[in-house]
Amino acid sequence: MGISYNKAILVGRLTADPQISYSTNGLMIAKFTLAVDRQYRGNNQQGGQETDFIRTVAFGKTAEFASNYLGKGRLIMVEGHIQVSKFVGQDGNNKYSTDIIAENIRFMETKKGSGIDNRPFDGHMTNTDEVFDAPGETGEDEVPF
Repeated sequence: MGISYNKAILVGRLTADPQISYSTNGLMIAKFTLAVDRQYRGNNQQGGQETDFIRTVAFGKTAEFASNYLGKGRLIMVEGHIQVSKFVGQDGNNKYSTDIIAENIRFMETKKGSGIDNRPFDGHMTNTDEVFDAPGETGEDEVPF
């Protein structure tokens, strides 16, 4: 097998609060959609901007972070990989689902700068421009703030 590399980095806003569920063994799963702007050039070379809505899934500690601190409208960066799943639909035909599996999540603006106050937050970011990472699945035990 040859060399392969699967890495995705997205910056966008959540279209809704994360949906939380649990696997059969109790692992937390957070699903959310990111609205990510994309520039394009039209036939007249003026171009424009379109928005892609990208399904994102986080597991374990990263899902816990998403559940506790992310909400609709929040600007974040997601680092992860692309995963394509195949399943049989209700009509009996093969269907495919493309998702980003989030490995790290980073705030891209402070809560104060976002103008979003609809989610409870512990205040550590209200008077600072620091950016914090969500804990990855690398054995980190605590949220880094």
